[in-house]
Amino acid sequence: MLLTCENCETIFRIEATQIAKPGQQVRCSVCRHVWAPEIEEQAQPEQRIVRDSFAILRRPLLICGLIIICFSLLSFNRGIITSYLPSAIGLYDMTGLTIRPDLDVLEVQNLNASFQGDNLRISGDLANIGSFRAHAAPLQLIILDEDGVMLHNRRLQPTDSFINAGGATDFFIQISIEDARQAEIRVEPLAIRLSPQSAN
Repeated sequence: MLLTCENCETIFRIEATQIAKPGQQVRCSVCRHVWAPEIEEQAQPEQRIVRDSFAILRRPLLICGLIIICFSLLSFNRGIITSYLPSAIGLYDMTGLTIRPDLDVLEVQNLNASFQGDNLRISGDLANIGSFRAHAAPLQLIILDEDGVMLHNRRLQPTDSFINAGGATDFFIQISIEDARQAEIRVEPLAIRLSPQSAN
C-alpha cells in the first residue's frame, strides 16, 4: 500500500500488515513527522472475491435485468402495442405470443333488434371504454326463444378492426328467422386469437 507523509508529502510503499490497527502512529523517515494515517480496513479474502466477482458481473446483470423488464413490458402490453402497430401481430405470432382482444375494455352498446317481415335486423355498437386503442373483438350472436331454446347462433364481425379510446365501431346483421318476436337476443364479444391477416 502507499502511504503519504502529511508534512513533506514523501510517498512510501509499505505492507498493509505493518500497520496493525487504525489509529496507529507512524514516523516519516525523511522529516521525522509523526501522524496517524487513515487506513481502510482490509477486506477478508472471501469478501474480496465476492466483491470482485460482483464488480465483474454487475454490467451483464444490469443488461439482463433491462432485457427482462423490456420483454415483460412488450409481452404484457402486446394487445395495446399491436393495436397501434398491427404489423407487429406477425412478430408476436412467430414468438408464440398470441394476441387477443381485451374484453375488459370492450362493451356492446345500443343493441337494437327489429323485424321487417321474417327478416330480423340486429345492430349496435362495440365500444372501447379503455384508455388506449384496442382490437375490436369478433361478436357472438345468440337468439333464444321464450323457453331458453337456442334459435340461432352466429359469429359476426364489427365494421372496424380497431377502436380508439372512448370510440366505437358498429355492427349489423340481417337474418331470416320465424317466431322470434319474443326472443332474447344476446351479442357478446369473443376473446379469440387474432391472426396477422385480421389486422388487414
